[in-house]
Amino acid sequence: MSDQEPIVVVTGGGSGMGRDIALSQVAAGRRVAVIGRREDALEETIELSDARSRMQAVSGDLSTVEGAESVVARLGGAPVIGLVTAAGGQGDFFRTDERSLAQVASDWSEAIAKNFTSALLIAEALADRYIEHRSRVVLIGSTAGIDGAGGPYSVAKAAVHAYARDLARRLGPRGITANAIVPGFVADTEFFEAGGFGSSDPMVDRAAQSTLVGRVGRPRDITAAADWLLSEDAGWVTGQSIVVDGGTQLAR
Repeated sequence: MSDQEPIVVVTGGGSGMGRDIALSQVAAGRRVAVIGRREDALEETIELSDARSRMQAVSGDLSTVEGAESVVARLGGAPVIGLVTAAGGQGDFFRTDERSLAQVASDWSEAIAKNFTSALLIAEALADRYIEHRSRVVLIGSTAGIDGAGGPYSVAKAAVHAYARDLARRLGPRGITANAIVPGFVADTEFFEAGGFGSSDPMVDRAAQSTLVGRVGRPRDITAAADWLLSEDAGWVTGQSIVVDGGTQLAR
């Protein structure tokens, strides 16, 4: 691969939605860099591809300036045709027990770092690598950022939605688009598993019943939206938060 061949960068590429998006992009013929904290998980993603030579794994912590700068340096000098920020995590942010003020501050700082700062820093660090009149930035938000059902996680994801609009305004004069995908309840992800959900969990049934199509989401549902937003066909769509949740949140 040439160091000047454009790449698609996918954060959170070691599992779930990030992994599925990365594999879909490389299957479409693009060169893809997967980024995450765990090198072993990133290598597992690459092993799942039939085009492993067109994938690159770069491990690092994107929630810090030093980590983001290190990741970008190890990407080489390739221009970035697409960025998808799927990194994040819920941690123990949904607790309702009494906590000290110090614990509240710690929980909120961790949620914002994992779910917003990690997207902010990589998007800004790559800003001079985007291709004029062609690059696409896709940030992964959450319906929790709309309905406020997740404490600090909700606030962090709401910030992602707002940041997509800010990026769209700043990158638009260069012909570059920026949008957020806003998933609903998506199974078969580490986030799903970290929540303690099983396929027969009552909450999964409730989540399915809350949709208009009678099922929870799968990573492929989010990948389909990301593939379109990363394509040339989506060049006139920017500054949007596109909800992909089976109709739980109706258009507003």
